[in-house]
Amino acid sequence: MGIKLIGKDEFLKKYHISDDLFQSAEMKWQDLMDIYHDFKKKQEKYEKIMNAFDDAYLKPMSKKKNDNGEKEIKIHSIHSRIKEPEHLIAKIIRKKQENQKKYKELNKDNYEKFLTDLIGIRCLILFKSDWQSFHSYIISQFDDNKDNYIKNPIRDFDEDSSHNYIAEPPKVHIRNGDSRKIYEELLPPDSVLDGKVYRSVHYILKYQGVYLEIQVRTLFEEAWGEIDHAIVYPDYQEDRLLNEYTGLLNRLSGLADEMSDFFTSLKVQKENNDFKKETIENNIRNDMQKNVQEKHEKGQQTFIPHTGKECLDAVMKE
Repeated sequence: MGIKLIGKDEFLKKYHISDDLFQSAEMKWQDLMDIYHDFKKKQEKYEKIMNAFDDAYLKPMSKKKNDNGEKEIKIHSIHSRIKEPEHLIAKIIRKKQENQKKYKELNKDNYEKFLTDLIGIRCLILFKSDWQSFHSYIISQFDDNKDNYIKNPIRDFDEDSSHNYIAEPPKVHIRNGDSRKIYEELLPPDSVLDGKVYRSVHYILKYQGVYLEIQVRTLFEEAWGEIDHAIVYPDYQEDRLLNEYTGLLNRLSGLADEMSDFFTSLKVQKENNDFKKETIENNIRNDMQKNVQEKHEKGQQTFIPHTGKECLDAVMKE
């Protein structure tokens, strides 16, 4: 739920926000306090909506099985959270400073129309290719109409709380050099944004009258993101040394994902080869058993092969 909001000076120091940055946000401290207290009162409401979404979509998704009894949507784990009121205030200051034009009209009465991650859900997957089944599921469950996409936060906010829909086109964040192939099979090229610091797929949904954000990441991407968030983001984004080392760790996590995809491909290839080998052995065994039966009918001595090697040896002797 968050604690009582600390004083302005202590808050700015805690979140490494300079006085110049705060001033450039062009927002009074009292207005931020009003937002803090308003959102704190709404925490229980958001918790209920988050749990309802989990019951309606995430739990059923995790139970879906294919004809082979395997998980149809390969999600490793799911983590959900409601934004902490203090973090909300810090984000508003930074957002207003970064894009004054977009957030100029943000205030206590409409901040929920501007901020789309007050409910955050993170779905973790083992392999990048596992994202495709999740994407297909979400697209099938929610109204995906470009007319609903947010262009103006105030004007485009649908007051109908029963209308659940995708509020922004899905966005894929990747680093330069990362493969775009699996994403461009399902999304338009302009939805794949390279040159980013982190890797993640983002969905913004409108559900029961509020926005929520879903991020899909691999376990390696999540590990890097958690370390970066704990050390660099958002307070030390300008620190050259920390960014240099977190960048190295990011490249290593990307390499680990590539290796995981390689292992997956290798496993599929091996299974296909094993299937071919088993098919050949079965065909040889069937032919040999047929030959044995014919010899038996003629009263000749017979040997029944049981293993692939015995089958091949018997063929060579023939």
